[in-house]
Formats: sequence, structure tokens, C-alpha cells
Amino acid sequence: MKKKRWKIPDQTVGYSQEIVDYYGLSPITGRILARRGILTLEDARLFFEGGLEALQSPFLLPGLEKAVERTAAALRNEEKILIYGDYDVDGLTSVALLLRVLRPFNKGNIIFYIPKRLDEGYGLHEQALAKAARYGCSLVVTVDCGITACREADFLAENRIDLVITDHHEIGEQLPKALAIVNPKLAPSVSGDARTGYVSPAFSQLAGVGVAFKFLQGLARELPELEEKLRSNLDLVALGTIADLVPLLGENRILVKEGLKVLTTTKNPGLAALIRSAGLGGKEVNAWDVGFLLAPRLNACGRLGDSTTALRLLTATDRVKAEKIANRLELLNQQRKKVEEEVFSEAVNMLERNAQEQKKEKIILLAGEGWHPGVIGIVASRLVEKYYKPTVLLSMNEEVGRGSARSIEGFHIFKALARCSAYLERFGGHEMAAGLEVHRDKLEDFHHALQEVAETHISTEMLIPQLEVEDEVDLQTVNACLLRELQSLAPFGVGNRRPVLVCRGVRLVSSRVVGKDGKHLRIMVGDGTSEIEGIGFNFGSLYDRVSSSNRLDLAFCLDINEWNNQLQLVLKDLSSAG
Repeated sequence: MKKKRWKIPDQTVGYSQEIVDYYGLSPITGRILARRGILTLEDARLFFEGGLEALQSPFLLPGLEKAVERTAAALRNEEKILIYGDYDVDGLTSVALLLRVLRPFNKGNIIFYIPKRLDEGYGLHEQALAKAARYGCSLVVTVDCGITACREADFLAENRIDLVITDHHEIGEQLPKALAIVNPKLAPSVSGDARTGYVSPAFSQLAGVGVAFKFLQGLARELPELEEKLRSNLDLVALGTIADLVPLLGENRILVKEGLKVLTTTKNPGLAALIRSAGLGGKEVNAWDVGFLLAPRLNACGRLGDSTTALRLLTATDRVKAEKIANRLELLNQQRKKVEEEVFSEAVNMLERNAQEQKKEKIILLAGEGWHPGVIGIVASRLVEKYYKPTVLLSMNEEVGRGSARSIEGFHIFKALARCSAYLERFGGHEMAAGLEVHRDKLEDFHHALQEVAETHISTEMLIPQLEVEDEVDLQTVNACLLRELQSLAPFGVGNRRPVLVCRGVRLVSSRVVGKDGKHLRIMVGDGTSEIEGIGFNFGSLYDRVSSSNRLDLAFCLDINEWNNQLQLVLKDLSSAG
């Protein structure tokens, strides 16, 4: 295991005594709330108690009024409408949400299009829009895409087809010429604007499916019968929001909390089949289940071929058909895992064969012949986790390598690629992830240029993984009451991670390895007055070091051991005290 840097916040940070007193919380939870920007009783009520009634008006979003008016007219007039989405889970749930809510009111006239990840790539494609024109569509509504589709918007205008864009991605230098653009990043974030009112900063963090929800929420003003249908499909909103890794605060938190309630007892035959195939039938579905069990199954078909298989599942109305599709996705997910493992093993072998050279380099760059392009992004993420270095993987096919890049905190991978752009055919992305193409003849030069950038901008300290800690606590404060408080902060995810706590100098009572091949470490620790058990998954290799220590510093999450219903520490890191 790699040694970690513990990033521990200022322990003297203030918190709201009013919140702590009102909800009967410990100062530990008070400080955690404060670090999430919850500083007033009003903030806390929204965080703990806020439901759908607390959502802001959708009409605070610029462009929504026009989008609603045009779409409502198209539905009433039974015009042909194209819903155009994206191939990831956020895009798929966005398309499914619109189809499930709108199709009953415009039967047979609403079609969809999702581009193929491997053949077409992200965004609007003129060829697909031309088909919609030939089909007779008079309105195109985008979800989770379209904000940079200037050329495609012009094509639709030339063909007298109205375009409504709903998206959440960053805005480019120029906006497409659409009838209406609904994107929270266009909304004001400062109070006091008499024209638009106040839009909270968290509003701008909606996922694509969250924007689609707000669009339908506004449409329900014109067509009130949509409202009940929209509420019953909140499970799709929660699924897409969690999968897109947006902060689970503000409106996102409300949508996910309410959506998870619907998801656990979903009436959607496809989601119910997906839940059963993931082994979650009869259980309360949480955000972790969505992110690590459900979303990968939906993503698998797009990574290996065509995402429309997943969309057919999400829009299925027949249980038998839904089961068949879910089984198909399960097989595809197993195939995806196999392909991913093959690429990962080959990449690790390449690194181990050149271990001495790799130790000198601060960034990993590997090119493999015929590596499946649908899995190299996942493999790159796994290599970052294993070696904690920025990683670029390329799938070489004839003369061009297409690849994915993943980074570590503090190293902006998009800017790094920009500094090497002379050797790239194309690239795009953001701070932590990017995509790129390299011609085989320029691969070696690109490698040297990228290593120079990494050498200049990555310090030795940056290559030590960082563990973000919420609070330092005494072991005697770690009890069932604190666990209940921490559980009330769920759902956990980006922006609201499961709290990691630190206890220093605890006495080691016992330690042993458990699991197949001694893979895991189980310890018992105490402070002289109480004892508590801890489990370190994949910590088995630390047994000799731990067993020779009298006292330990522990970083952990608090949880319940399902086997004995006892409180336990789920270890995130540990070291000898001091």
C-alpha cells in the first residue's frame, strides 16, 4: 500500500451552535456541516429536511420559458419531436426521463437518438439530424449535450427545425443559435437581480438529468398532468445525478434523496430488473449502490457497442422484456470486466518490465496494440489508483492511437496536453480527465514532451496520495450516537463524501489477518476505557508492521458490522502513533 498524506482541516473551525443545539448534534458533526457551507439553521433545515417543495422555481433558468412554450405547443399539436441525448448514464437517464414522461401525451411522435461512443463520439451529429429532418421532425430537444453545437444548430435552422437545448456542460466562446437554451451555467448566481431573482450557486451544479427534470418541472405548468408522472420517475433523476459525479449538495441532494426513495421501490420494470441483476432486490438502494453496481451495468453496453440497449431497459414497460435486457446487460458487464482486466494486466506487466525507468518518470504513458477503446479510461483510473501518477493510455490502431488520460490532484492534465499539442491530432477534456489522438510517428516525441511537462509541474510530494480527513476525535466519542449523526448526512458522494475521522495514539489490543489469502486486516483498539473493532480491507500486507506497534494513529469511516451488528471502524489508513 502506498503511504498517504493526511489532509486534516483546521480543528478550530467555527460551527453553528444553534444548529448543534436544535438537532442535538455533537461538535464533530457541527464542524462537518460547517465545512459543507451549512452555517445557519435555515441551511441545516434544507440539508436535513428539504424535499421537492424546497426546489427553486425552474423558471429562474434563462431560456426555460421559451423552451416550455415551444415544447408544450409541439405536444398539443402532435408534432414529431426528436430527443437527442448522450451515451453515458447521465445522458441515458435524461433521454429515458423525457420519453417516459412525455410519450403518453404524444404517442408515436417522439423519437430519440443516442450517438455511439466508439464510432461517433460525444455531441450532436449532422447525419443523425438529417435523418430527423427526413422523418418530419419539427422540434429537436437535446439533453446532456448541445451547448457547443453551433454548426449543427445552423443546420437545423436551415431546415426550419426548432432547437431546444438543455445541457449542463461548460459554455464555449459562442452559443448555438437555438430557439431556447436551458443551461444553469447561464443563470445569475448573485441575489438582488429583480429580473430573474436569486439562483443559488448549487443550482449551477445540476447534472444533465437534473436540467431535464427542471425542464419537465416547468412544462408541468402548461401540462399539469405531467407532474405525477415526473415524480414517479425521480428514480431516473437520482441514478443519472449520482453517476455523473456532480456535488450532492443543494438541489442535487434533494433530487437524489427523493429519487433514492423511489428507486428502492421502483415501479419502472427496467430499473427493477437492473436492481435484481445487481443483487440488490429487497434492499434499500443507496448512492454507493448506484455508483458502483447499477451505473456500470448501464455503461457497459456503450463501452462495448451500443448504448441504446441500456435505454431500452430504462424505458421498458414489460417485466419479461426488461428481465431479458437486464440479463443482456449483465453479460455485457461481465464481458466489459474481462476486457478491462486483460488491458489492465497487460498495462501493469508493461510497467513492471520497465520498473526502474518508470520510477524515474512522473507520468505514465502506455500504448497498446488493439486495446479496447471503450475500457482504457477505466484502466487509466485504476493505474492512477495503483501507482498514483497521472496516466495516459493509448489504443493503437494502424497509424493512430486514441486514448484517455486521468490525473492526480494538482496536475491539470488538459493544460499538460495543450503544452504538447504540436504532437497531437486532437485532444479535449478538463483538469482530471481528457481524451486524445496521437499519430504513431509522433508518439515518441509526444512521450518526451509530456515527461518534460510532468517533470516541471509535478513535485515529489504531489505523488503521495492525499487522504482528506474531516475531524480528529477521541476514541471515547466514537459511539452509536455519532454513527447515527454521520448517517444523517447521507446520501454521500462528490461534495459530501462519507466523513473520514482520525484517532491518534490508540492502544492496539489485537490484530489478525482475515479473508482469502489473508487479504484483510482486523484489529481491536482501545483507550483504556472502551474497545472497538476495526477492519482494513486489502490491508493484510500491513500485518507485520501493525502487530509490532503498541499504539496506532487511525484514519477511518464509522460503520456497522453486518455480521454481528456491532460498531466498527472501516480503516482508510493507519500508522504507528506519532
